[in-house]
Amino acid sequence: MVFFRRSHAIASGVVIASGLVSLFTSAALLLGDGHAIGAINARWFWIGDTPIEFGVLLDGRTMMMGAVVALITLCIEVYSLSYMKHDPGRGRFFAFLAFFEMSMLAFVFSSNLLQSFIFWELVGLASFLLIGFWYEKPSAVAAAKKAFIMTRIGDVGLFIGLILLFTATGTLDIPSINALFAPDGAPGSIATGRIELIAALLFIGVIGKSAQFPLHTWLPDAMEGPTPVSALLHSATMVAAGVFLVTRFHDLFMDAPQTMQWMLWIAVGTAILASTMAIVAKDMKRVLAFSSISQLGYMLMALAAGSLFAGYFHLVTHAFFKALLFLCAGAYIHHFGTNDMVAMGRAGAGRRMKLVTVGMIVGGSALAGIPPLSGFVSKEHIIGSLPAGARVGALLAAFMTAYYAFRMIFLITRPNPDSQAVEEEAAHAQHEDGHVHHGPAEPWSMLAPIAVLTVGAIGAGLLGDWMGHKLGMEHIHHPTVADMAPAVVVALLGGALAWFDFGRRRSAQVGSVAHLPAVQRLFVRRWYIDEIYDATIVRFSLWIARLCFGAETRGLDVGADAVARGTRESGEMVAQSHTGRLQLYIGSAIVVVAALALTLGLRSGGGGGG
Repeated sequence: MVFFRRSHAIASGVVIASGLVSLFTSAALLLGDGHAIGAINARWFWIGDTPIEFGVLLDGRTMMMGAVVALITLCIEVYSLSYMKHDPGRGRFFAFLAFFEMSMLAFVFSSNLLQSFIFWELVGLASFLLIGFWYEKPSAVAAAKKAFIMTRIGDVGLFIGLILLFTATGTLDIPSINALFAPDGAPGSIATGRIELIAALLFIGVIGKSAQFPLHTWLPDAMEGPTPVSALLHSATMVAAGVFLVTRFHDLFMDAPQTMQWMLWIAVGTAILASTMAIVAKDMKRVLAFSSISQLGYMLMALAAGSLFAGYFHLVTHAFFKALLFLCAGAYIHHFGTNDMVAMGRAGAGRRMKLVTVGMIVGGSALAGIPPLSGFVSKEHIIGSLPAGARVGALLAAFMTAYYAFRMIFLITRPNPDSQAVEEEAAHAQHEDGHVHHGPAEPWSMLAPIAVLTVGAIGAGLLGDWMGHKLGMEHIHHPTVADMAPAVVVALLGGALAWFDFGRRRSAQVGSVAHLPAVQRLFVRRWYIDEIYDATIVRFSLWIARLCFGAETRGLDVGADAVARGTRESGEMVAQSHTGRLQLYIGSAIVVVAALALTLGLRSGGGGGG
């Protein structure tokens, strides 16, 4: 791709062709007897007596995730043909997409810890490049650096955890490690406290990559990248990598009950926290970003409660409806030149882009958990797997999810003259910056991926039993009508409140939270978490940086400069004594020899007298 950086058509064609190959290969393996293949390794090098291998792990979990990543990525690559059509850097953009897909698929299929960590980090590097793609925008550069640094904080914990896991098990091979942590119980050769520590450190990496509290603040700012990047990173790929890591070592985590309790309540708290931010945001992409944080919390809730199937199932269904929603958002933004849902609605987005709006309604309804869409089916499995206390928190988050999902739908499809909503960004405001251009409202390269993902958002929920079989699960517990009733009622209540606030003919479209200004301000400012970080961690880091800068420039540099200056002045003095006169040199030598002889003579004479 380096050679096609300026040949945009060739670059995009090569990337899409490679995406097709990845999808067909992953689908062929998944639809075959993929769960029985196992690991295929080749020797890489040795560390002492430990062989380091490089290979692929082909089991149900990797096959399923690989197929989902390949499908979502291909849809986004095709979509980008229109979205990035007029961008001068689109060749570079497609190169970054290919780099990201390669890194993500290699991480998913990795067969050992070292290989997994290498490609985990390359996923982070690719996301940094994509988020900061429009590097001439200071906000995009800042968002890319924020994402990179905050995820690296989690990666430190992950790296230490992987080292401890290697020292505890004596192997880097993932199937061998999973065999030690069988469902029957923890291995007796490893102390319980050590297992808890390893699981906790791995979970720190998950917190950073999957944007859970307190390392969640990078993800909303990552919306500064092009919308296809948002769809790629925040549906089935980068942010899902942390959740996939937990599914990869789920038996290990199950042997660490204290860590699982922490995981459960952090996930519940994150889901609620992100939902409160989403109910007041007007930027469509940020609403979906907060939604991603919340839905990732749902996946981790299920995994922490012990249900591998429910967490993995929602990981797959979420990939379809969240990528769909981001691509619909991108279509609106591309045509109307604004991220503001209020401005989109008033500009006629719902009326003028009917097919995109159908996709948005399907995706939003799946996100809200409306039956019989895929999000409803997978979310019911999650809520049914939770203990009583966590279930209350999950239902509260589900209520707010339905509220902000239908708020988004109604703001776009039902503008009204009595609306008191204030636009934060007018329609076509972005058409002046060169990144968004006029064109057909619904070009085929945008509609085709949206259509594919719409079908997935509708039908993926029907694949639960087949997916469980591929994951090696014989019996899947399906919730009864009584089990599903609370979540359905909560979702309908959230949708009804959104209709009252935003969908009625003469609604003010400001929301119920607007009647509590202090609460609304708290939600709009994201609970002041960024401000707290700026006032504490960032300020302290800057103080340390200034202290080190001062010590270097006023201490070390001054001392080094003084030594250099003294050396130079001494050299100049010596240089002045070199006049080039031979008589002076001979005379000086005679004087020095005479003085030396006199000194030695006096010393020998004094010694003899004693």
